[in-house]
Amino acid sequence: MHLLVVLLGLALAVAPARAEWIAVRAPVPLRGDGTSWLVQATINGRAQGLFLLDTGASYCVITPGLARELALSPTGSFATVLTANGAVKAPVVRLRSLELNGTRAHDIQAIVHDAVGPKLDGVIGLNFLNRYRYAVDPQRRELELE
Repeated sequence: MHLLVVLLGLALAVAPARAEWIAVRAPVPLRGDGTSWLVQATINGRAQGLFLLDTGASYCVITPGLARELALSPTGSFATVLTANGAVKAPVVRLRSLELNGTRAHDIQAIVHDAVGPKLDGVIGLNFLNRYRYAVDPQRRELELE
């Protein structure tokens, strides 16, 4: 019996805490109808918003209002954004962090532009997603990030 307690104690001592594991591998809940998906995101640890998940967007995008709320300064770089009205230049900012349900990436570039749709705060693009192995599970309505 004493050996079992010691072995269990050792297993608990070397195993990662459950909360640490969940924070890294927790699925991200998706909202939507299957033709488009929306996610809740936190920027710089303080501003939360609703974002379109877009695996066809090269970069993340945030609205000018959210950029003002976070007091983000432009990097001096610009991106060309193709809109229905043609190509426009938009400023680029750097996000200290971007988090989806406990999975956090640091030092993310985002384009500041208002063409993200009503009631949305931005777009989650490939410059965030490609830091992970990711999959959308439409039946469970989850984004898996690994």
